[in-house]
Amino acid sequence: MSKICFGCMKPIGDDDEKCPYCDFDQNSRQSLPFLPLGAFLQEDRYLVGKKLSSNNESTKYLAYDMKTETPVIVREFLPNGLCARSKENNKLRIHSEKATAYKRLLSKFLEYNRVLVRLKECSAVCRVRDIFRENNTAYVVEEKEDLISFTEFMKRHGGRLDWNDARPLFMPLLSTLQTMHKNGISHYGIGPSNIRISSDGKIRLQNFTIQDMRKVGTDLRSMLITGCSAPEQYEKHSVLDESTEIYGFTAALFYALTGSVPDDVEKRKSDNRLLISSNVNKKLPPHVRTALSSGLQFDHDKRVQTFEELKAQLSAAPTVKAIQEEISRPDVDDDDDDVPVKKKKQKKSHTRIYGVISCIISLVVFVIIGTYWLQGNPFASLFEPSNVSSDSDADGFTGETVTVPNLVSVKYETAVEEAEKGVDYQLLKAVEEEFSDDIPEGYIASQFPEAYTEEVQGYSLYITVSKGAKMRQLPEIEGKTVDQVAQLLGDESFVATQTFEYSDTIKKGLVIGYDAHVPGDKLEYGSSIEIKVSRGSEAEVKGTDGDRRRKSSDSDESEEDVNDNGEITQ
Repeated sequence: MSKICFGCMKPIGDDDEKCPYCDFDQNSRQSLPFLPLGAFLQEDRYLVGKKLSSNNESTKYLAYDMKTETPVIVREFLPNGLCARSKENNKLRIHSEKATAYKRLLSKFLEYNRVLVRLKECSAVCRVRDIFRENNTAYVVEEKEDLISFTEFMKRHGGRLDWNDARPLFMPLLSTLQTMHKNGISHYGIGPSNIRISSDGKIRLQNFTIQDMRKVGTDLRSMLITGCSAPEQYEKHSVLDESTEIYGFTAALFYALTGSVPDDVEKRKSDNRLLISSNVNKKLPPHVRTALSSGLQFDHDKRVQTFEELKAQLSAAPTVKAIQEEISRPDVDDDDDDVPVKKKKQKKSHTRIYGVISCIISLVVFVIIGTYWLQGNPFASLFEPSNVSSDSDADGFTGETVTVPNLVSVKYETAVEEAEKGVDYQLLKAVEEEFSDDIPEGYIASQFPEAYTEEVQGYSLYITVSKGAKMRQLPEIEGKTVDQVAQLLGDESFVATQTFEYSDTIKKGLVIGYDAHVPGDKLEYGSSIEIKVSRGSEAEVKGTDGDRRRKSSDSDESEEDVNDNGEITQ
């Protein structure tokens, strides 16, 4: 078989150091705790390529299925802060004090993805091929599809969708979520960043993860989506349910129809209104506005509670449904067979007359209600922004063209302050940030539309915030306390783990240095770094009566559920 590129999984020449298709350097390395390039899984079936993404629960890799000879996505359970990867092999070594949490989360991960396998026929669910245990962890294999981000899809469609375009996209997603909840699992992370569009124009929901990642107060650092996560997901002891999922789904639909996500939870605490331009508001069907309002109620108990109810609200306006039911209702005769034929005919005639009259009345009511909706509806107050000028239109926008400002290299907080001073544009921050060697962390790296172009007042200005350089330099740590080193490494977004060893020069409890690196080395953002902490002089430690107890507490020896290699016992 030909050599496979680790960056795109296409066949390349045996002597190619860079891929002719994607320019990926075949000699590059993936730092711990991630799997190395070229690693094999499941008895040499899956060849591991480059890391695609990583969160606090798991890491995605591009891979190649040697059996089917097709690219796939492999997701590895790799909870941040609970484990590290062995240098000798690819097995995970579980931190002894985190063994209980690791086992519980691993069990949830397996259970969750086993349900996903059963739901592979749902159109909006990523198709899971395989689940297996290896390297003291678990892996999920998903089909690889050619997908584009929902944000890119929106850009190609002018920044927002009409309801007639959004409906065939989102109604299948709604049905999928309804089926998921009936089977006992949820997503709780629906938003633009987790939605992709397939080549056949269908939504694919990405980044399925266990519930511990979707709320605060768990063993994993939560990953919530600004503007799309429900208020209860920010509460430590809250219970998440179908209504929580409805909030995220409705927020994503709101984004599709308006071009912006709802305000974040903190803003909505003081102002529950949904900001939307008058031009967009007028184009939304009344029953869709009602559904958006119902699904985005800040108060959980006031929010629509089931997908079935939300589907009914989005399917048709109530008045139209009532008229349709009235027109399609069959005539009903008296059950008494002794009633004369003439009287039966009179009853049928009267029934038809009553039906026609009812239809006419319903149509009149429909016209009245429609007019009422156009002029102002019961949820109108939820669709108006604050600080509306009486001289402008109903939503505070004049409709005039304005020049797009240049926000690249501007500090994010400063850009937010400037945006809140006027009504020229709505500032929308991309959920995913990007690396930049030129733009410092926390400053704006890119924007859309581009600076100095002309847009209609009230447009949405999308920005991406820089994460800083992808490669970070290791600081000097010798002689510092563990807390000081943790702060230094944390500032550079490194994850630190520690080992202990004797030292004649560094006092007990202070840091000796790095285990496999030296200050000045450059490693990728988010890399796991192992530091060595001093036990003190070996002679001094062994000369005390309490040596055995201190050695036991400071070492990496496993607790009850972890063997000598840091592996979970079955």
